[in-house]
Amino acid sequence: MTRKKKNKKEKLSEIELLHPYGLKGLLTVYDFRNIWKNPSFYLAAIIGLLTFFALIFGGYSSEKLFELTGKIVDTGLSLDGGLIGLSLAGLTLIVTFGSEKLLKAMVMSSVRKLFEKKGPTNSKVGFSGYQTAVSKFGFAVFVQVISLIALFFYNLISKLELSFTNDSMNVSFNSFYLSMAVFLIIYSFFLVVQMTINIFTISQMNHSVYFSECVKEFIVEHPVKP
Repeated sequence: MTRKKKNKKEKLSEIELLHPYGLKGLLTVYDFRNIWKNPSFYLAAIIGLLTFFALIFGGYSSEKLFELTGKIVDTGLSLDGGLIGLSLAGLTLIVTFGSEKLLKAMVMSSVRKLFEKKGPTNSKVGFSGYQTAVSKFGFAVFVQVISLIALFFYNLISKLELSFTNDSMNVSFNSFYLSMAVFLIIYSFFLVVQMTINIFTISQMNHSVYFSECVKEFIVEHPVKP
């Protein structure tokens, strides 16, 4: 095999790696390591921990915690469905009604990196801005669905009115689940805020692309006189 054909084969293989599919593809493009770089995750976790310690050391009875957890879970169930709808609406907005020129500009950036990159042959070309933006919306929906499922199952199990013989275990369990419910609900809210910021960022990028096009057209139609 000639060097030219080998390089072409490597490029095609790399192109395939840049387009993973399904849930695995979503988690690959989003990259779970981004969670640890996200301030909203830490803020939601801190609020959840503070809630847990406040309940544990607050002297609440297991019955009171059970009642409070039920109310929080019911609130989360009513909110999460709407949050999922908002995230899906944002995802649909980008995928269906996104600017063709913006999409082409974002993809072209990756194509240039792929075919014009210099340095070590094992250097990787990252995912395009379009893929990353879509993955953020997909990840938000993924987390919100998990949150909805967790709250639903607690609501279902709570109807059985199961309990430990040791009341302190009931207090610990209800405090833990209530703080987890608070964490999931708040994190879901923060993800919607992030999606809103992402939509604004994409709209600014879209405006930038069209602004550049208009500037070029204006220069052609109104050439600067010497």
